[in-house]
Amino acid sequence: MSTNKLTLSIDADTVKKAKRYVAAHGTSLSRLLTQYLASLPDDTRQTLPPRVSRLAGILPPQTDIEEYKAHLHSKHGL
Repeated sequence: MSTNKLTLSIDADTVKKAKRYVAAHGTSLSRLLTQYLASLPDDTRQTLPPRVSRLAGILPPQTDIEEYKAHLHSKHGL
């Protein structure tokens, strides 16, 4: 993936808040902004209903989906 430099104008208080956030979460401001911008909907994806989109990312990335489905089935009969 290629990258582009981008110049932004952001107020000083927001920059300070963002720098504290990335330091506390072990990431970089560039990565944080990239992840946020990548999460924005585009014209090719169907928009999820708000209730569903709030659930997005609730499971840790290492979760085995089939194992979780089996768990739900045994617990709730789903």
